[in-house]
Amino acid sequence: MSEYQYYEFRCVDRSLSAKEQKEIAELSSRAEVNSSTASFVYSYSDFPGDTEELMLEYFDMMLYMANWGSREVMFRLPREFVDTEQTEQYCAVEEIEQSIVEDFVLIKISFHEEDQGSWIDGEGWLERMLDIRQELLQGDLRVLYLAWLKATGEIVEYESPEDDMLEPPVPAGLGELSPALEAFVEFVDLDMEWIEVAAKNSEKQKKEEPQRLERWIDQMPEAEQRDFLLRLSRGEAHLSAAFNKRLRAYAPQSEQPKQPTQKRRTVSEIVKAAEIWREEKQERERQEKRQARIRELDALAAKEKKAWEEVDAWIEEKKSASYDKAVALLLDLRDLAAHRGDPKSFQDRLAVILQTYPTRSALLRRIHAAKL
Repeated sequence: MSEYQYYEFRCVDRSLSAKEQKEIAELSSRAEVNSSTASFVYSYSDFPGDTEELMLEYFDMMLYMANWGSREVMFRLPREFVDTEQTEQYCAVEEIEQSIVEDFVLIKISFHEEDQGSWIDGEGWLERMLDIRQELLQGDLRVLYLAWLKATGEIVEYESPEDDMLEPPVPAGLGELSPALEAFVEFVDLDMEWIEVAAKNSEKQKKEEPQRLERWIDQMPEAEQRDFLLRLSRGEAHLSAAFNKRLRAYAPQSEQPKQPTQKRRTVSEIVKAAEIWREEKQERERQEKRQARIRELDALAAKEKKAWEEVDAWIEEKKSASYDKAVALLLDLRDLAAHRGDPKSFQDRLAVILQTYPTRSALLRRIHAAKL
């Protein structure tokens, strides 16, 4: 298998100037650069740049993937919109890193799993996950919890977690992921059973009503209101988020956003819950399969006479494919008799077939193999 590495960088808050595009294109002959995106594909050799330096200098998001199992996404966020004490709680695993550089916070999520190595195509993934950055800017930390969950699953699979660590705060909304988060789950190959277990401790997301925040505009000093208007006229990015954040500060304590209050579980408790969820799911699937089979047998019962006639007709054709059809239908008729609690009636009919066609070796071989 040939090597494949894919890097994609994206500007969200601004566009790259012609000078910046030229600077980035000069990094590699494999660069594809425009005013918002830079991508690099390698089938041999490595990317010559420093991804973190490029992010700090030019870009807001980055995605990297390689066909030996590496997956990585990185976000550059304005520091004023990130509660770094909150986000730091999810960095208890080495797969999630946070660094603060001047006015920015860099959050990097990376996984390296050999069993994910396969033929891959990096194009399109970053586009699907773009909205995650906006969610982070709005204080939605679900992507960090999902990344922690993925990392925890790897720890449990390959080694024992140290000191049975506690999970970080469980964000609201894990039971209903956004399309961007669904893409992230697919990108890092996070098992659904872990998400289902996490969602049991996750409240529903409450959307903030703009009208509620508007009540506090008059509390804001006129000089600060004027400052926001000037920033609006200059086209400042994320000004709505900055304005709403200031308005929240004027709300009384009773109306301030509250942190998750659910009891934090240990990793071993999550593992046990995942095992129970898996067993319950398997039992549900068995029951659903059993009910579906009963419906099939009830339908067969309504045309049982015709079914036996079809068995005779297929046997008379003396063809391998016809014998296969006859034996398949005999299996259904056997199950129907067992469902009725009368297996002897089927065995009597089968005995007649065996007596009628004692020299049909191909048929008899199939009946024997089917354990009829």
